[in-house]
Amino acid sequence: MSPEKQNMNFLDEISFFFHASRQVIKKVTISAIDGFNSIFSVDEGMRSHFYLDKGVQYTKRGRYNQAIGLLESVLEEHPMQKDALFHLGFCYLKVEDTERGIALLEKAEGSGDNSSQIYSILGMAYLQSKQYDKAVDIIQKALSFDSKNFNLNYRLGVALDNLKQYEQSLAAFEKAAELKPNEAKVYQSMGFVYEQMDRHEDAIINFKKAAHLEDGKQDLS
Repeated sequence: MSPEKQNMNFLDEISFFFHASRQVIKKVTISAIDGFNSIFSVDEGMRSHFYLDKGVQYTKRGRYNQAIGLLESVLEEHPMQKDALFHLGFCYLKVEDTERGIALLEKAEGSGDNSSQIYSILGMAYLQSKQYDKAVDIIQKALSFDSKNFNLNYRLGVALDNLKQYEQSLAAFEKAAELKPNEAKVYQSMGFVYEQMDRHEDAIINFKKAAHLEDGKQDLS
């Protein structure tokens, strides 16, 4: 038995049994008894839908290991089910199986009709795995949906910095600073970029601003 299957809680199976039973009752009420076998056989589509819904719920609650078993089962029946691909990929990132998580998120992204959420999470995963070229491309796609997202602008700055594209990196950090002017890490990151550009006075200004903001947070705590 695979580790994913072991993660499927027995209570989930019981829960599905009661869910399926309710559907049988509805079926009997609507269509009378249209053949004993067809009514009482477990509908695989119903099972997959139930496991997907349950797996997404577990993901949102941070119960990633429980979600993995359910979502894996959905993909066995429906390998391109986009919600299952996305949430399972996210779960694998959270349990630090980054390679598998990225593979699933790329599969979800490649199926088309994407949201900023897929681009955002995949961009973060590329950053974590130091695939900075890919991170820049995918984060820019996310920004086309949500240009005023602080985290996306900041992550774009980080990726560009690591690619030594310093002017573009500063532009991304400056945009992030406009969105959250009291976020110390932005000025600290800008300071490091200026240092790499040999603009030491600008670096010191930003380091001082970051330190001032950090001191202010400590005073309030």
